Amino acid sequence: MQCGIGILPMIEPQLDTSRSPPIISRHHPPSPQSLACRGPSEPACRIVAHPPPCYNSPMPITRVKICGITRAQDAALAAELGADAIGLNFVGGPRLLNSNQAIAILDGLPPLLTPVCLILLDDKTMPHFDDAVNAAEKKLHFKFWHRTRQIYGLTEALLAAMREGFGPPDPESTRWPDTWLPIAIKTRESLAQLSSRLLRLGIHPGAILLDTASEKLGGTGQSFNWNWIAQAREAGELDGLPPLILAGGLTPDNVADAIRIAKPYAVDVSSGVEVPGKPGIKDPIKMRDFIQAAKQSGH
Repeated sequence: MQCGIGILPMIEPQLDTSRSPPIISRHHPPSPQSLACRGPSEPACRIVAHPPPCYNSPMPITRVKICGITRAQDAALAAELGADAIGLNFVGGPRLLNSNQAIAILDGLPPLLTPVCLILLDDKTMPHFDDAVNAAEKKLHFKFWHRTRQIYGLTEALLAAMREGFGPPDPESTRWPDTWLPIAIKTRESLAQLSSRLLRLGIHPGAILLDTASEKLGGTGQSFNWNWIAQAREAGELDGLPPLILAGGLTPDNVADAIRIAKPYAVDVSSGVEVPGKPGIKDPIKMRDFIQAAKQSGH
């Protein structure tokens, strides 16, 4: 089941090296589409290209995503408690949603709460919507295709095949502002290689979700060394990257420490706010405590 595959025809065959610096550099020619604040020693604002580098600078409030939502009432409560986004799993595992479940959740969402579709792309899950697709899946795709996507399975080989199939698109299509790219963090070096990895893929996502390396898709429930992020930031290795979202092993008890150390743009939690032994069923008290701890732990 696919969700939000409207991105596929918007992929550029390759980076245009005839233009000024690579798309992930923090120093670009002026772009009329974006404004970003600079550092404290620089002028207050200037016109720059995407992404605004201050997204990975200290933020007064950390955003929160409650992932693995399986019930409309949990989504509504997350919004009431102050969550900024929810995650809907179309990848697999015990929190996997069918089309009708997803529609029931999405239809009841309040304004300004962002639903994020977790999807997997590979050579077996390319988009196909024809008469054989059931009505609920069609409604999910065509009504909610524009929602934010968290895409697993993006590799250089898959992207090359997709580009070959769709041909040359718009020059701006390396920008995927509504796409979150999950990155598995195995070692400290994984963070040092983020910029080069985006260059090889030839895309610029709206955000990067950092999670613990695992063979599982859609979340691990385990944390990695948050100090690696602090070290990478100090070394300048995060400059110019999209906003970083921290996931993996977060709970109401440790999220404040995680934010203090890693200083992410947002945090992502699933099992850490669930009823023990019931994947996908959120615990109201844990959700409340997690969101409060995260929101009160400004950088």
